[in-house]
Amino acid sequence: GQTGGAVAARGGIVISFARMRRIVEIDRPNLQAVVEPGLVFADLQLALADRGLFFPPDPGSGRACTLGGMVANNASGPHAVRWGTTSAYVLGAEVVLADGSVIVTGGEHSKALKSSSGIDLTKLFVGSEGTLGVLTRLRLRVQPKPAARAVCLAAYASVDDTVLSLDDLFAAGILPSTAELLDRSAVEAIQRYRPELDLPDGEAVLLIEVEGTPDYVASAVRYVDGIVGKRAARTRFAETEAEIQQLWAARSGMAAAAALAHPDKHRIFAGEDLAVPLSEIPHTIRSAREIAAGLGIAVIFYGHFGDGNVHSAILIDPANGDEVRRADELADRLHRLAVAVGGTVTGEHGTGAVRQQYMRLEHGAALDVMRRVKDVLDPGGILNPGKIYGT
Repeated sequence: GQTGGAVAARGGIVISFARMRRIVEIDRPNLQAVVEPGLVFADLQLALADRGLFFPPDPGSGRACTLGGMVANNASGPHAVRWGTTSAYVLGAEVVLADGSVIVTGGEHSKALKSSSGIDLTKLFVGSEGTLGVLTRLRLRVQPKPAARAVCLAAYASVDDTVLSLDDLFAAGILPSTAELLDRSAVEAIQRYRPELDLPDGEAVLLIEVEGTPDYVASAVRYVDGIVGKRAARTRFAETEAEIQQLWAARSGMAAAAALAHPDKHRIFAGEDLAVPLSEIPHTIRSAREIAAGLGIAVIFYGHFGDGNVHSAILIDPANGDEVRRADELADRLHRLAVAVGGTVTGEHGTGAVRQQYMRLEHGAALDVMRRVKDVLDPGGILNPGKIYGT
């Protein structure tokens, strides 16, 4: 967790689901799976692949994160631009409430893929970070796995042109499965880390993936290349799996590249999960760069461009108290910047303990309604206290 969401901030009992990792059922005809919350995302994907299926939310931490954690935080990742977040794929859940009673949301015996019956309690628990109930079983929607994919890489002289290119794709009726952004700082870090990838120079680089049938993908990637090539300084695309993996190595290697960019510093996870309107991405990145430079803090920017999720890798020497103070100020100003441009302080990592101070700023009076829901379901305040709602 990036936000202290699983830390016992006020003491008490911590429940581990590490041994509740069974796949109870994969129901291919009905496009759903029933799992326990401790199951790791990558293990579910491996089991689904044998049946030609996949679970679309795709967090970067997929080899470590659990399905219960994904549901608790409404996690997502690069594929959210086309497939949406975890919330769209939770059909129901077994939930233990604060008083010890057990309910099943989404219909006690349902295998339907949709319902308009009653208040959607499933969505109430998704993203509640363990503050409303304990999830002990999940019924998840899964999808047929696309047969083919291809990736287009485009380098730009201006971050503004990346937004215009994405809008060009939307205007042409193309919704890519992923659209990942590497800011100049990220490009330079990866060029040092993996020079053999031949990542082009630019103020920004986009990685755009399309998927579907082989014939569609072969046509679509060339169509995408033609559209983005109107604004990009350089483009190339990959169709074989080996070529695709090489291009994605640029994005998947971000963590290591960030560490090597400033070998005397360590990455901290603070202010790392802003999500803003697509039109505000260039302004957000420019403003964030200026704030970081003014505070003398090294930052690398990248993100899930297709849904406005701007990630920042803040790098500091944790033994330098003044640098730590300035990094805290940077994180605070980044959170406030996101809200100021019409965005959110967290696109996929959750609120937890570290971002609850911004909930009033972002939600206004709606925060009071959230607190009332919490008070009704957990009047004693025993479920993950000290998270989300503030004091």
